[in-house]
Amino acid sequence: MPIFHAIVLGITQGLTEFLPISSSGHLEIIPWLFNWNEFVGDTRAENTFDVALHFGTLLGAATYLRKDVYFYSKAGLRAVIGRQPWDTHAKIGWFLLLSALPAALVAVIFESFLLRQSDRIGLIAVGLAFFGVILWLVDRSSRDERSTSELSLSHSLAMGIGQCVALLPGVSRSGIIITTARKLGYGRPHAARLAFLMGLPIIAGAALFRTVEVVTDGMPSGMGAALFAGTATSALTGWGAVHAMLRWTQSRSYGGFAMYRVVLALVLIAVLLAR
Repeated sequence: MPIFHAIVLGITQGLTEFLPISSSGHLEIIPWLFNWNEFVGDTRAENTFDVALHFGTLLGAATYLRKDVYFYSKAGLRAVIGRQPWDTHAKIGWFLLLSALPAALVAVIFESFLLRQSDRIGLIAVGLAFFGVILWLVDRSSRDERSTSELSLSHSLAMGIGQCVALLPGVSRSGIIITTARKLGYGRPHAARLAFLMGLPIIAGAALFRTVEVVTDGMPSGMGAALFAGTATSALTGWGAVHAMLRWTQSRSYGGFAMYRVVLALVLIAVLLAR
């Protein structure tokens, strides 16, 4: 795999995992547009590179959100072993973890079906446009009534169920959580922070799931440089995306991301018709 391709895909993964524009969709769109065919017929290499990108993204986001991760994890663990009461912080720690459960179960049960949908550019275009419009409509009509500290079990499960829909390409995991959170009344920065925190266990789970396959199938040779480049760039851009989003949502809406999604969908449809 060319290093340049690994860098481009690493940057793409790091940015789009946390911006509400669909990482899975973009990771299919870019190779499709430029006719990059490194992984055709080589599932082992594809799974290995996928693990590298997910690990890098996880590293970048967890580094940026390290205080939140430490705070909620510590409170949740101490509550479990009886070292502190089940206060709001301890509950939030477990709510964030439990939010990954619905999507994890659906991903395992319907893995073969979901894999067949992953490279359908038409489906990606529809997902980008439809859920982009939904994000815009919900964001502009919702009130900023709740903060991260008000997360409840029912709200975390609602966002977790939303992540099940995001298993389809073009939907966006962060986008669907932000949309759900905004509908429930969470302010824009709080909706983004919840999307990032809820993303950590699901990204870690996906990386672990693929790692088992890589260990079983064996590490492909000759990919060391590409794996390092993909991991490093996805980590750096993941960190930057989280930082930028939390600053952006302090004073701006999600309308720009919704517009980008619709425009990209129209471009994809045009290219599909032209080819």
